[in-house]
Amino acid sequence: MRRLFAFLLLLLVAIGLGLLLRADNGYVLLSWGSWSVEMSLALFAIFLVVGLFLLFVIVRTLRAIMRLPRRLRGGMSGWRRRRARQGLTQGLIDLAEGRWQAAERGLGKWADYSETPLINYLAAARAAQLQGGHRRRDIYLKNAYEQTPSATLAVLLTQAELQLGHGQQEHALATLRRLQELSPGHRFGLRMLARAYQQVGDWYSLHEILPQLRRKHVFHEQEMNTIERDCFRRLLRQRGEEGNREAVEAVWAKMPRRLRRDADIQLARIRALLAVNAQSDAEHAIEDGLKRHWQSDMVVLYGTLSGGDPARRLKQAETWQKQHPNDPMLLLTLARLCIVNELWGKAHQYLDDSLALEPRPDSYEELGRLLEHLGEQQKAGVAYRQGLEMAVKHKAETPGAKMPIVPRPARAQD
Repeated sequence: MRRLFAFLLLLLVAIGLGLLLRADNGYVLLSWGSWSVEMSLALFAIFLVVGLFLLFVIVRTLRAIMRLPRRLRGGMSGWRRRRARQGLTQGLIDLAEGRWQAAERGLGKWADYSETPLINYLAAARAAQLQGGHRRRDIYLKNAYEQTPSATLAVLLTQAELQLGHGQQEHALATLRRLQELSPGHRFGLRMLARAYQQVGDWYSLHEILPQLRRKHVFHEQEMNTIERDCFRRLLRQRGEEGNREAVEAVWAKMPRRLRRDADIQLARIRALLAVNAQSDAEHAIEDGLKRHWQSDMVVLYGTLSGGDPARRLKQAETWQKQHPNDPMLLLTLARLCIVNELWGKAHQYLDDSLALEPRPDSYEELGRLLEHLGEQQKAGVAYRQGLEMAVKHKAETPGAKMPIVPRPARAQD
């Protein structure tokens, strides 16, 4: 509409000028030094319009030429952005389908032109990790941080995850500790930190963050209970192996009361007490534990105790037999206690009864030592051979499995 209005206005001006010039053609004189030009006013008007039009065309052309590099850069940038979007999509597809080399190449090539370089670099880091390119992985992660400093937590979490996947637990722990410094109580960071402590066997550090894990609801209740129970059980074992009785008792004192009633935890404490040679405490712990939970492993350990009053322990075990007459582990313990009390005949009978219910290598070994002590060398050899054959057969049937190692009981004579 505006163009039509301008055209009509120009047409009216032209008609007006035409009528004016028809009445009086007029003339124009241009003089410069010794030069002079005379022409009609109409011709001058035509030259003036043409000159202005040419000047307009020249100015427009020069402006277009000056803008050309910027327009070319803009067009190239738009093309690169489109290619970067396509490269990101294809790279993620290649990563998901297992074409890791192609994924890394495509994601890394277009990362600098991507609208989301963080995603490109993090995905490229995963692709490099899957190919074993851990140095390239670290370079991609560094680039991700430099491109998007605001995504530091995302980069650190990805880095820790990849380090754990490569078995770099110590590096992962350093990364996760830094993450906790930047964002204390970060739930996913705590989850990974707990897993890292489990992998390296740092049960004391895991024990320290247990309250945070429970308070932040990092794991489901059932899983949290399992982690907590396993942590205390292993920590007791670790402190026992260190030979530090005070540390064993300190762990027990810090333990929630509900866990102290757990049979596996009680067994771990008993073994830790035996490891630090706290025989009397272990004896009371076994007796208290068996009142709440009948557990064969506790019964077996009861027969390995030394010191104290072995006659009292035998009487206690005979009391248990009335309630559990067919427990082969209790019968083995009774045999060991009879041996300590030099009741050879009763010990032999208990061993025979135990083997009849459940033949075990340690029972055959105990029988062999008893027969050897009684001077029956041939029968002792048969018992030793039977125990050895059973142990070899058990190991062959379950590769990697080990028979439980139980300390030999103290004896009055050997």
